[in-house]
Amino acid sequence: MAVDRLSVTVPSELGAALRALAEARGETVSTIVTEAIALQIRLAALDLALAEADQTFGPVGEALVAEAEAELVVASRAGRSRKRRRPAR
Repeated sequence: MAVDRLSVTVPSELGAALRALAEARGETVSTIVTEAIALQIRLAALDLALAEADQTFGPVGEALVAEAEAELVVASRAGRSRKRRRPAR
C-alpha cells in the first residue's frame, strides 16, 4: 500500500493525549490518526448522503427521530443487560 507522509501541528496537550492513547492501545500514533481521518471522511460522506436524501425525500420529521432515538436507548439497555448475564466460559 502506498503511503503519504504528512506533518501536522497540534496543541501540546493534544499531542500528549494522543501519544498516551496510542501507548495504552498498543498502537502507533499513525494508526490512531489514520483511523481518525478515515472516520472524518466517512462522516463527511454520510453528511452529504443525508443532505441529498433530505433534498430528494424531504427532511425526517422530529417525531420519527425521537421514536428512533427511543428505540436505540431500549436496544442499548437490552444489549448491556445481555452482556452482564453471560455465564463465564
